[in-house]
Amino acid sequence: MEIFPCTLVFVDVDATASPNSTSKDPLSYARQALCLNKTLLHAGMPRLNVFTNAPDAVNACFSLVPEERRPLVHELITSVNVPRNTEFYAAHFKLDLLEQVAGLLAPDMLLLLLDSDIVAIRPLGDGLLQLCADAGVGAFDISDQVFPAYGSANVIKDLEIVAGRHLLNPRWYGGEFLLSTSAFLRELVPRARAHCERYVGEIERLQHHGDESFVSAALNTLADEGQQIVELGAYQAIGRHWTGNTHRDLRWFQHCCFVHLPDGKALIEREARYPGFDPNRFWRTVTTAHLLNRARFGIKLCFEATSIAPQLRKMIVPGKPASSGDEPAAAPNSEPDSPEPGPFSALRVKRRLNEKSDEPVS
Repeated sequence: MEIFPCTLVFVDVDATASPNSTSKDPLSYARQALCLNKTLLHAGMPRLNVFTNAPDAVNACFSLVPEERRPLVHELITSVNVPRNTEFYAAHFKLDLLEQVAGLLAPDMLLLLLDSDIVAIRPLGDGLLQLCADAGVGAFDISDQVFPAYGSANVIKDLEIVAGRHLLNPRWYGGEFLLSTSAFLRELVPRARAHCERYVGEIERLQHHGDESFVSAALNTLADEGQQIVELGAYQAIGRHWTGNTHRDLRWFQHCCFVHLPDGKALIEREARYPGFDPNRFWRTVTTAHLLNRARFGIKLCFEATSIAPQLRKMIVPGKPASSGDEPAAAPNSEPDSPEPGPFSALRVKRRLNEKSDEPVS
């Protein structure tokens, strides 16, 4: 089973940038696509197909790479209409990409839709590709990340608003990875367009913006009607890694076929500058960034705890031990290093801290 790897590079200097991107360069996604293409070739997969609304600018960005190792550039025919100040504005045009690719795929070929900030590590297994071909589609279910982060009730509410109906088993699918036959795309695209129109009409009510909203709604409604969807994350076909996040051990991602780094775009652009791809160098860089962000989060938590310490001290009022007829009151100097009695003596706390000063800080 052959694959058709493709990604979207949408260039619009006036639109709202992605919340996950800090670059002001409109061609930063083109450079990320160079890295993705390089890693695809390193893993023995076909060249990347880049769909863009600015083919001349993207071709100029690729001009320094030997022609036989460049991504293939296609002009994107756009029709999606969403407000330019919408979050993830460019990602909405993946719907146009899906419609365009549906007419290019051979019957024995699978679309492999990828975000540009993905790195290919190893090829997808033939068994998994056949499963997706038989079912028609394989998608990346990230409900376990999105539901806890935003609240499952809020996410499901958004999905059902966009879908226009009650969903039997609501799931949220990541927009960075999709495997599909041309036959399934011809079912998915019209459904997603209908949901996209409702999404635009209800956009002020929605917490979540981007292509994931209406594509997830389309996949959910098709699943409710009997469509089988292969869950690609369970096969470690793709992993979404946030630097410093402990949702999964970093070693888990090293066994994935593809790794998505939503907050690692600058890292991927730096990797694109090398003439070849070295997996060891890549993982060293990812590990270093991961550990640095873990440390940064720890320091941030420490400062947040320090900022509330004065309020906590005000809440803790040293009390005198209770006395009764049977028990004599404690002497004021019952302990040589305690000017005041009670469990919250400042010197006592200080002594305990000194005793544990050689213990590691968690």
